[in-house]
Amino acid sequence: MPASAYGGETAFSTLSKIDAELRQCQRADSAVAALERSKADLYARLSGRFAPVVAQALTLKVLNLFLARFHFNARSSLLLSRPFGLVVDPSNMCQLACPGCVHSTRLEDLKLFDWPSGTLSQECFSALLKLYGPYAIGVYFCNYGEPLLNLATPKLIRLAKTYLLGTALPTSLSIRKFDADAYVESGLDLMVLSIDGATQPVYEQYRRNGDIELVFSNIRKLVSAKRRLGKRTPVLSWNFLAFEHNAHEIPQAVRMAHRLGVIRFRVVNPFDVRWDDPNVHVAPIKGRVQRLDWLSMASSPENWNPFPDHLDRSVIAKEFENSWRAPPVDDSPPSSGHTCHWLYKNIVMDSTGRILPCCGAPRRDTDLVFTRFDGKTSDPFNADRYREAHAWFSAGSPVLDDARAASAPYCTRCEWDHTVVNIGGPEILRYFRAADPAFFDRASLRILSGW
Repeated sequence: MPASAYGGETAFSTLSKIDAELRQCQRADSAVAALERSKADLYARLSGRFAPVVAQALTLKVLNLFLARFHFNARSSLLLSRPFGLVVDPSNMCQLACPGCVHSTRLEDLKLFDWPSGTLSQECFSALLKLYGPYAIGVYFCNYGEPLLNLATPKLIRLAKTYLLGTALPTSLSIRKFDADAYVESGLDLMVLSIDGATQPVYEQYRRNGDIELVFSNIRKLVSAKRRLGKRTPVLSWNFLAFEHNAHEIPQAVRMAHRLGVIRFRVVNPFDVRWDDPNVHVAPIKGRVQRLDWLSMASSPENWNPFPDHLDRSVIAKEFENSWRAPPVDDSPPSSGHTCHWLYKNIVMDSTGRILPCCGAPRRDTDLVFTRFDGKTSDPFNADRYREAHAWFSAGSPVLDDARAASAPYCTRCEWDHTVVNIGGPEILRYFRAADPAFFDRASLRILSGW
């Protein structure tokens, strides 16, 4: 029951005050000043419910969401906000060869995508977290690689938890070297299992090189480890891409998921991959989510901060003191026109340190590498290509001549969905609900996530 229902204190009065003041701001410098004025009051409210370092981190995360929203609405080209969602590939490699993926056999033979192999180092990821961890709410550990191929991935997840980040990881789970205990103990919140079939002959028509019995064995190891270690996380979600060749096995897959101890089953409408394999057709059925264990699907506050004694206190405290006290930015482009949500909300990094604006894959004719992060880059989220993309949209998508169009960021010609990001409104809701569902009541959550 929300605290507001029985007169308890919530974040709403403080957040609504910040919200009202920020909506009156026309320039970035005035928005920053408004957030700085509100910081002490917000921290005081939070410190009454959380330990000091946790209250500092939550203050930064909440104010960063407000500032990101201001920049998004203003179509700013230079951002003082940090990305609140991090999409990171622990490994660029994958042992499967699914049609339509950068790792499909045909596409690798054609060398269509610019996708080098490699694994992410702890040093590089730690440096990225020092930049953005105190402000972000979550990390999605995958773009095009198989994250479990990096044996250090559980350590990367634990690093993310030192900044109070939500963590999710998709995997085929068709991995022979798999330490189930390490993933259960890492603090991972959600593991998405990509299993498109219930029997090997059907499954392998899309998950090529995959071994479904190996997948089932690894699920059993995970469920056993969770029970033995007394953990409810990671929540296991079976994702089933529905094609014409496998749709008939959905009921059988649901029964198997229930027997194995999977918490959620999700039927997903995939992208059309006939351009890669004309024999694989998307099934004309509606996507849906089936919860197999409602209790285990509930928000898990105990996993929101699973390692309270190991938070990166020094970095969080430093950012809390500094935050946005940078030189004011006079950056007020028109607050109208279409733009891409990715450019203001999430940042993507592959395992080699390449910074991408979204989950798209670079092709030879599609330069989606905005910059590279080597641990020393000051702020890749404001790299020149980012600012060019922001400015192009804020100018109302002008018609470019051939010369300018050739040098413009690919975002100016992208035909993908510009509104759905990996870490967006639903993830904001889940994050603050897990932190404290009474304090962050429904009205508070609408302010934070409704943009």
